[in-house]
Amino acid sequence: MRNKNSSYYSDYEPRIFPDQKQLITYSYNETESTITGIMLEKKDLIFLYEYRGEYVGIEFFISFSKESISYKLIKVEEMSQ
Repeated sequence: MRNKNSSYYSDYEPRIFPDQKQLITYSYNETESTITGIMLEKKDLIFLYEYRGEYVGIEFFISFSKESISYKLIKVEEMSQ
């Protein structure tokens, strides 16, 4: 019998992030926030990964549906190197 948790690990796909960071502005319940990181899209989902520093790197921050009522992606800007 297969455990639900092991299903997650077997379905996990490692992500390779571009070197170029982005300035990502999103809102939650109409309150705007901005992070530095990477935004990826897969089907109808948006994944935000936040840059946490040279030694920590990029970490998963949040994901939400493009149809979300609470979360909205406002703007994604490429940052200069």
